[in-house]
Amino acid sequence: MYLPPSFEVESRAEIIEMLQRAPFGHCVTDGSGDGQARLASTPLPFVVDGDLTHVRAHVARANPHWRHIDGAEALLIVPGPDAYVSPRWYPSKADNARVVPTWNYEVVHLHGTIEVHDDPAWKRQVVADLTEHHEDIVIDPVRTEVWNVSDAPDDFVDRQLRAIVGVRLHITDVEAKRKLSQNKPMGDRIGAAEGLARSTRSRDVDTADRMRSTLE
Repeated sequence: MYLPPSFEVESRAEIIEMLQRAPFGHCVTDGSGDGQARLASTPLPFVVDGDLTHVRAHVARANPHWRHIDGAEALLIVPGPDAYVSPRWYPSKADNARVVPTWNYEVVHLHGTIEVHDDPAWKRQVVADLTEHHEDIVIDPVRTEVWNVSDAPDDFVDRQLRAIVGVRLHITDVEAKRKLSQNKPMGDRIGAAEGLARSTRSRDVDTADRMRSTLE
């Protein structure tokens, strides 16, 4: 990934926070193992483990992708919020018309090796961990109780587990990028964040929040 120093995130804690805030990525591998002369990709919700040593997830057993990736190198692309930034929000435009639009975003690339798991206990644990994480971050003022895997009958859960296969990515390299107008004058950064915050699109508002976090 192209990673200018001004946009690079090096703090392990910040990268883990980025991943936990948006724990959904695209697992990309060489697709030639299943007869495809192209890359293969599967969208994955995941759990971050350890000090960013690996992530766990699961895929549908009917998805042929898992059958050819045990031990393979993979790239997990984890996008954060992103938004179009209009130059009309830059105060500097009044003094200098030499401004152009840009696109702000956050993204993490996790490189590593895939390990496939089909043990029922392993799969039950990853499903429980995924559920616990997301039940904790979903805010519902009406239904405040959380759902646990143990709320469902064991025989039903067992049947569901047979329909999935677990995967773990052993992380060998991490690239994290936060391109949020850090290379712009402070007034333009504030103006762009305020402009995005007025948008009716949630992705714009989320990007504005991330931009404001870089101003503190």
